[in-house]
Amino acid sequence: MNAGILNLPSSAFTSSSLRSKPAAPFFGQTTMSQTASHTASAQSTESFTVPVPRTKFVAFLTAIGAIVLITSEIWLAAVAALWAAGGVFGFGMTGDIILIALIIPPALWGTWMTVKLAIAAELDPENTD
Repeated sequence: MNAGILNLPSSAFTSSSLRSKPAAPFFGQTTMSQTASHTASAQSTESFTVPVPRTKFVAFLTAIGAIVLITSEIWLAAVAALWAAGGVFGFGMTGDIILIALIIPPALWGTWMTVKLAIAAELDPENTD
């Protein structure tokens, strides 16, 4: 390691010197000019937490967010697979239709399962925060 760049002695980088010396030679000894403005005692945040009742509408909106995110990934992957396979193999119209017939049903199934499981998970009372 080149100690000349930072103008530090080469002994500053040895493991024994790092253990025996405090950080003051690197950053300088600094003391605060004033004490803290107030000393607050640490209080538990549990006393300030108010449980908000979760409605089915809020659960449905949360599920919609998850559904949109995950299904967009599913469909982008399906379209990318169709585009890549069509480009690499150079299929004609018949080959593209066969690829569509092979890739779209798993994408539809993944979309359906995502919708079904996201709504079930958000409406499950065990998942309330």
